[in-house]
Amino acid sequence: MRYLTVLVLLIAVQVVWAQENPFSQENAELNALKKYELIHPPRPLNPMPEPGVNEAFFGSRLIRSATLLTTSCQERRWPVKILIYGQSISGSQIFTEQMSAYLKERFPYADISLENRSIGGFGGDRLIRTAVHDVYTACADLIIFHVYGGEQHGELEQFFTNVRRYTTADILLMNHHLSGGQTEYIPSSYQYLRYIANKYNCELADISTEWMKYLSDNNLKTADLLRDGTHPNRNGNWLLAHLVGRHIQYNPLFPGQWQNMVQTCFATSAYDMNGKNILTFTGQPWKIVGGVSTGDATQSALKLTFYGNRVDVIAGQLPDGKNAGTALVRIDGKTTSDKYFPYAITRPSPGPGTWFPSIRRISHKSPLIAEKWILKIDKINSDSTVWFFTVNGSQTGTDGSGRSDQSFVSKSGRVVIDLSDYMFADIKKGFKSMTQVGFEVNWSVVPLFQSIYSAPLIVDKAKMYKTTLVQGLENGLHTLELIPNGDGQIPVEAFEIHRPSFQ
Repeated sequence: MRYLTVLVLLIAVQVVWAQENPFSQENAELNALKKYELIHPPRPLNPMPEPGVNEAFFGSRLIRSATLLTTSCQERRWPVKILIYGQSISGSQIFTEQMSAYLKERFPYADISLENRSIGGFGGDRLIRTAVHDVYTACADLIIFHVYGGEQHGELEQFFTNVRRYTTADILLMNHHLSGGQTEYIPSSYQYLRYIANKYNCELADISTEWMKYLSDNNLKTADLLRDGTHPNRNGNWLLAHLVGRHIQYNPLFPGQWQNMVQTCFATSAYDMNGKNILTFTGQPWKIVGGVSTGDATQSALKLTFYGNRVDVIAGQLPDGKNAGTALVRIDGKTTSDKYFPYAITRPSPGPGTWFPSIRRISHKSPLIAEKWILKIDKINSDSTVWFFTVNGSQTGTDGSGRSDQSFVSKSGRVVIDLSDYMFADIKKGFKSMTQVGFEVNWSVVPLFQSIYSAPLIVDKAKMYKTTLVQGLENGLHTLELIPNGDGQIPVEAFEIHRPSFQ
């Protein structure tokens, strides 16, 4: 009785929180969970799953991310960025919280950044459209992924092709848990995801068979771990997090070829005059201060020649009393103000009464500039099937008008919308929510480069202070230069060069 009282109070808090915040995927899940737990309170204790059949092989395809997590210690805290992507199963707030708790307990010293960009209700055929906004420029070290669909027409395979083409992330792929009245997994999806995992070098968390075994070992029915016919309840999300999390382990038994995709080049190697260096100086060499290459003269640049599509700089520690400065970033001999440098378009904002983006994908055919965009609904036809709109960029200005039953190219070419990507009708049908006149869709264009690098103040000497100087380049041969502005010291420990495995 006491447990039920606490549960009711917790639910009341969740309801108030939901009323004070905009409609969201998280609120929808919490409200559904609230109704379920009024009748089915979660078990306070969960039996741990038995070891996996092939647990000795776990982590063999997560060599880089698992090594960074496992080898973090008090003296050296490696940064690890983890992105969860998919639809409602991976998008659960409870699953995110359980994964976060699991990782923090398992890897207490790692500097973990965990983000969930999943979109509930978006199958593989839809996520291939939004992934360009959510995944390829996220700079993730590890992607945890689950989705239904996208198998028949190749969208799912195209997603993994793009991840391997644009990123160096490890991938942990989840197959499907048992849902509805299932007592065993669906063989076709099971085999297809095994094919994907092997072809694209993904770690496969075999949720299908391990979930089934857990039910059998603990004398549970399929419904005991679900809050409805599909979605895991609180205990189901706990199990899901553990079945996924135990794959993230250091496994030294398998070669990872990590060095072929992510290369660390220490700045002091620029002083090795006898070797073939990818790091050199233009002008006078920088000084070595405390074992770190440090520059402050405007006539002297640190130049990196690299093959890849992304470079991070790892900051060095300045001696006490020295001021950190800034440096101009130049790529391929050009300053980053050049119009052909890469930009990213953020995911368009949700439609009314939903977490679905109003538009799945915004593209472009002309060079972009950093700015904010608004698509405003101006008119709706008489039977509410076509929405008319104008687009306006904060720098470009008013850039044309369009309608939701036609593809759109703005006057500047900086906004391109395919007919299939409008979501207004889908939102109306699925959420019974009408996109009204005056409604606005927002997105931003953000640079994938730093024009000016500011040397960070290092507070925690155990942490690595890493800044992405550029990403999204063509995966090929480039040069990058750091040119001090003369306003302080630029200490550089190393550069990290990312070279995706696919061209």
